Amino acid sequence: MLEIKELRRIPRFSGLPEKAELFLAERIKRSSYKKGEMIFLEGEENNRFHIVEEGEVKVYKTLESGREIILGIFNAGEALGEVAILDAIDMPASAVAQEPTSVLSMTSQDYILMLEKYPEVAMRIIRDLSLRLRTLRKHIEMLGENGIATRIAHLLVTYARQNGRQINGDGVLVPLHLTRAEMASMVSARIETVIRIMSRWHKKNIVHSVPEGFHIPNIQILEAIIHQEED
Repeated sequence: MLEIKELRRIPRFSGLPEKAELFLAERIKRSSYKKGEMIFLEGEENNRFHIVEEGEVKVYKTLESGREIILGIFNAGEALGEVAILDAIDMPASAVAQEPTSVLSMTSQDYILMLEKYPEVAMRIIRDLSLRLRTLRKHIEMLGENGIATRIAHLLVTYARQNGRQINGDGVLVPLHLTRAEMASMVSARIETVIRIMSRWHKKNIVHSVPEGFHIPNIQILEAIIHQEED
């Protein structure tokens, strides 16, 4: 059984009525994954709801050619496979831990029962899904209308706003673990182009790759790159 105080650390589950907290705490289980360990595979039966407690998860689809298409990077508090439960379909994508990761989960049956019994939770789910839909729409617009440098800038700024940490007068640390190939997948570009742009930005002190992810000394420079092309 999950402790109530642990449940409240998840934004979606904070501030709920006591009955809802007890319902969730009794049914949610915690699983730990090592870096590179699969959480679920595309095509598997979707019998559990997942939400990231700590760590980072990559969700991706594999094409017939073997190429990976990254659908998103999920961090603490973000749900996995939720839409598939609501649509009653198998897992439409795969999920892998990008670093040591803790995931909370409950059965699909308990998830549906939760929606029926506690409308407060359902409203939060609607809010989260609406936010994800808006983010996806912006991402599609970005891929269709902008050059590759602008797409990369969009990607980094988006994650900086969502998960970035200020570093005492030295910009923002973005805890996002992506290889150049993974970045290329996310912005629909050739890996050679991504490598060239990131190398140029490194020399100009715009973005640095660090063990924790990406260090952006001055995020306004990336924002200017975005606005320059949009204008």
